[in-house]
Amino acid sequence: MSDGAAPSDPEKRFLDRIERRARFLKLLFIAELGVYLSPDELQRKRTIETLVRMTARQSELPHLRPETLKQAYEIVQSHLEAMQRVLPHDVQYRNRLRRHW
Repeated sequence: MSDGAAPSDPEKRFLDRIERRARFLKLLFIAELGVYLSPDELQRKRTIETLVRMTARQSELPHLRPETLKQAYEIVQSHLEAMQRVLPHDVQYRNRLRRHW
């Protein structure tokens, strides 16, 4: 595999799987449901990274480049962050989220 080339088969399958999960998260958001994220930014990051890694199959992990994992992280993070605005206001306040939705 040459550097900068199109994603390899394991990477393509992994990103396709991430996109399917993102579509499901989008459906939850449309239904005005949200997944609560921790107010601690570090824990939030670790949780999303864990979710991304758990989405990959064990056989795929050695073939995934850091850029691919970062891309998957950003996809999942954007959907989960968007969901935070559908949470009740008291949860948003406890979360101390200072974001403009």
